[in-house]
Amino acid sequence: MGSYFIVFVVAALATATLMPLLMSVAQRVGALDDTQTPPIPRAGGWGLALGCGASLVLVGMVFRPAGATLSGTSQSIGAVAIGAGAMLALGAIDDVHPLGAKLKFLIQAAVALGVYLLGVRIQLVSSPFGGLELGSAVSAVLTVVWLVGISNAFNLLDGADGIAAGSAFFAAAAVFIVSITLGHPAIGLVTAALAGALLGFLPFNFPPARAYLGDSGSLFAGFLLAGLAVEGSTKGATLVVIGVPVLAFGVPVLDTTITLVRRLVRGESVFQRDYDHVHHHLFRAGLSARQVVGVVYVASIAFALSAMLFINTSQRSYGLGLIILAAGVWVIVRFLRLHELNELARLARRGAQQARAIPMNVQLRRGVERLDRAETIEDLEEGLAILMRRSEFDEVVLIAAPATERRGNARAWRLVDGTFVEDWPTRHPDEWEVVCPFEGDGWFAELHLRRRLGKRSLLLDFNLLLELVQPALARAAQRIPANAVLER
Repeated sequence: MGSYFIVFVVAALATATLMPLLMSVAQRVGALDDTQTPPIPRAGGWGLALGCGASLVLVGMVFRPAGATLSGTSQSIGAVAIGAGAMLALGAIDDVHPLGAKLKFLIQAAVALGVYLLGVRIQLVSSPFGGLELGSAVSAVLTVVWLVGISNAFNLLDGADGIAAGSAFFAAAAVFIVSITLGHPAIGLVTAALAGALLGFLPFNFPPARAYLGDSGSLFAGFLLAGLAVEGSTKGATLVVIGVPVLAFGVPVLDTTITLVRRLVRGESVFQRDYDHVHHHLFRAGLSARQVVGVVYVASIAFALSAMLFINTSQRSYGLGLIILAAGVWVIVRFLRLHELNELARLARRGAQQARAIPMNVQLRRGVERLDRAETIEDLEEGLAILMRRSEFDEVVLIAAPATERRGNARAWRLVDGTFVEDWPTRHPDEWEVVCPFEGDGWFAELHLRRRLGKRSLLLDFNLLLELVQPALARAAQRIPANAVLER
């Protein structure tokens, strides 16, 4: 355990010591965020990489057991390190000379595929109910999506001071604890080094920030954590080790998922930059920069602690972990007013209720058939009564008037128990109404459908009302003389 602590401390001290020099270098090469005044150097990636590397090399040389653990580890951890280095280089280039989103994504996918070919693979998906061995194609796709997705999750979260680095620190701490518990000392050493480097960087990134992670830092940390999780999954149940970072990375994973869903619902490109991430909503809610960081850190700690439940591979632990994840999603959707997700939820509810709407729509079509045979005003009223037999409206009113005196000489009939009774009902202040106008030869009419406010959503398909009912009323009205309506 002493080796892990020393790796952690050395990484923190090395990163903190190197950051001023790296910030100066970033300013000279132009790796700056010029949206701030003065511009903020994007030096975090190199600080993390050098801090991690220095601590692992030093401890590996001084402590023989730790050195033996690192040198004797599987080839896959080396592949993860190579991939993280490639992501660091990609991010460093983008920090100086911004690349297109699609090009960066293609390069990231190529790096992830290369790491897969070197042996970093998700091959087994397990649960309390059994395991599923994945084929080569599915394994490759799932591994690439996981590595690229987690890398970009931290990249997207890096939009406010201290958020991405802090979230990565708590995620690394969770993965460290689980890796030690499950008997993966090499993964424990690397995650301890990353956690230490992140802690050493945070004083420079905490609001008000003096340095940013940049693409180099967020992609490096995200890829390294994602790769270590996959490497752990090759030695145990995938759901255990992958379930840990899914929860430990709860904030960036949820933020990225919500971002993708939001952009797809809006019909926007998934590569388009926007300002609707979780931290943006918190800022708009009136929180200060430090308060936003505090909220994100508390959420990250809660997710990291819930990840510990996956160490105990029982159905109860899995269930509780999934409940916590679902609760987190609900809180974000509920209190951050993510309208796109609320709209998807509304459509899902409507889809579940659609079976109840079928009889109503069938009744509406039967009413239209009766209207198409209407020759008298009584026939028209009978057709409307059939239409509204399963009506969700509180009041159905038919108003008719001479074409030349639409307001001065109008008459009204109200539907009562399947029969139209002449009456001019007053519209209540808490009612809304739909008006369907139609016109005959020398007379004009309106069908008013009224409903009280505050009731549950209508199941009625308004498209059918517009496409079928209104034209049927207009055709029927042309066959009925005006005097039959106005002098009845």
